[in-house]
Amino acid sequence: MTPPPPDSAWLGPVARWAGAPVVVTARAPLSGGYVADAVERIDLDAGGRPVSVVLKRARASEVAAMRAVAVVPGVDRPRLLAAGADRHGPWLVVPHYPGPALTSGDPPAEVWDVLGRVHTHWHRKRPRGLPVVDAGWWRGMVTGHALPAVRAARDRTGDARLAEVVGLLEAWATDQRLRTALAVLPRTLTHGDAHRGNVLLAHDGAVLIDWGNARVAPAGLDVATLAAQGITPPPAYRAPDLPPPLREVERLWATVQVHVQYLAFAADHLGTARVVEMVETAARALGELGPALRA
Repeated sequence: MTPPPPDSAWLGPVARWAGAPVVVTARAPLSGGYVADAVERIDLDAGGRPVSVVLKRARASEVAAMRAVAVVPGVDRPRLLAAGADRHGPWLVVPHYPGPALTSGDPPAEVWDVLGRVHTHWHRKRPRGLPVVDAGWWRGMVTGHALPAVRAARDRTGDARLAEVVGLLEAWATDQRLRTALAVLPRTLTHGDAHRGNVLLAHDGAVLIDWGNARVAPAGLDVATLAAQGITPPPAYRAPDLPPPLREVERLWATVQVHVQYLAFAADHLGTARVVEMVETAARALGELGPALRA
């Protein structure tokens, strides 16, 4: 387990947020929606008032994403309280938002409001320190992430359907329709993994947590991630302005992207039938993408 940074590195900024000197009273490991080498909930006494924060090891891209979110007007959750790096890597501190993850139904309106504000603020701009979803990124994601998992499942099960999926993915890695779509679609800051499990239902409002997969990509990526769970954007989501033909290109590209980027998880945990279903959904969207690009 990677050790956490020393308390002296983050207590000062947290005290400024709390408005009083803070003293650690308890600490415990966290799991669940947070994904990192080391994640702790730390309880503090702030001048007689109890407060709690989350201290986590994080990728540099997550720290960059949190800093980019922090400058978006009207977005104050999740709030970056402190961040830094040492010989063990980057780390960050955010408030602890107690509450369960969303397991069914639609995310509360404030989650869509945050996505809309973030997408609009960073529309056609590139926050520093974040990966950019372009043709090279797509090829690397397919060949380095999705394909190895599906090949392993094929070899493990001997299922001929997975051999067909491997062939499709090998072709899709350099598919010209996807390359063209990524060349014409504007990008923004996206969460990159905006599913129900990353929505916490805190007592004072929902919070979209775990920006560790944030990337610079078309805004439709986040919309399609939720759409794959049967969720439709409400009026609270204000998408960046795009002409209707380009909006359709974005929707179709994002449908392909989402159903391919989660194939590794599906191959490892959900079984062949789910992998085939996801690939069929992606294939239908890809088939419609060519005509949409010509519209």
